[in-house]
Amino acid sequence: MNEKTQVRLKQLAIHRVGNKAKEEGVIASKEVVDLRDEQLSDLLLNYFLSPFKQEEFFRFTHTSDIALNEMFAYSALIFNEPSKFFEYSVHILNHLYEQSDHPKVKSGELYVVHFAGCLMEDDIVEAVGIFKSENKDTFLTIQDSEDDLNVDYHSGVNLKGVDKGCMIFNIEAEDGFRVKLVDANSTDAVFWKEDFLNVTELKDTNFNTKTALNLCNDFSEEVFARTESKKAQVDFISRSVDYFSKSEMFDLEEFTSSVIDEPETKERFKNYSQAFAEERDIEGFTDFTINKNTVRNMKRKFRNFIKLDTQIEIKFSGYNPEQSEQYVERGFDQERGMHFYKVYFHNES
Repeated sequence: MNEKTQVRLKQLAIHRVGNKAKEEGVIASKEVVDLRDEQLSDLLLNYFLSPFKQEEFFRFTHTSDIALNEMFAYSALIFNEPSKFFEYSVHILNHLYEQSDHPKVKSGELYVVHFAGCLMEDDIVEAVGIFKSENKDTFLTIQDSEDDLNVDYHSGVNLKGVDKGCMIFNIEAEDGFRVKLVDANSTDAVFWKEDFLNVTELKDTNFNTKTALNLCNDFSEEVFARTESKKAQVDFISRSVDYFSKSEMFDLEEFTSSVIDEPETKERFKNYSQAFAEERDIEGFTDFTINKNTVRNMKRKFRNFIKLDTQIEIKFSGYNPEQSEQYVERGFDQERGMHFYKVYFHNES
């Protein structure tokens, strides 16, 4: 979803869901929420949409027939029969409760939302949002009273971010719709993604770009760092990120030739990339269009510093290969019996 400005809430139902293992049950509300208060609608809209900053898209899946995926089916019913939205929201509540049978799953409020005006590439589509708030914060309230101030407190939901959520967009229905996820609690992530929703990541340009960058990072950590110096590892990462930043298309052969100089290391990387793909059952990521947003988001994940046992750290600004290749030199001092780094520069600042 590219823009939030034209998105609006069409319908909203709020229920309470407990932990099935603890027999906490569910509480279904009586009717949909009155959304005529514009300030409330704006607050809720920002609360629901603000967490979705990631590039990943998912789709519903099932081992035999996508129509047997409960959340796929309920989403399709809401899109096709919006007049029965509240009825289907209760079905979603009960489905969530059936999956909430792990002791670590927290009780909380369930929000089922029908959105309109979601921009997906060049299309305006509807969406179904499923959100769950599990944690409560304590808020202070200050009130005027006869030329004085009184302080009180209450417990409520912090609007800075949902605990769990998904947005189901009404496109590519035959392929399981397009879904975005958010989950702030990693301890029960499998429950939300796999048990409740049963989604798998879409293998698009974001997936391919992220996979190839993870391949480079894993190779640098598992292979490169063990056989080469830390400087060589930084050189490899800098060259890799530079390639992804400047190229429009990824080609595995071209990447290997332009980023790695030594024939032995090239062969090692090719073997590692093949094993990497086979282990993860990945096909077709040897050439693809590079997603620039994914590259920008993943840069901070990669190592661009050298940490020494003398409590000194050499940190490189960004991922410019010239920094480490031209201006940092590694050597060995025979007299001291220690490795050293020589750093070249024009001026200090």
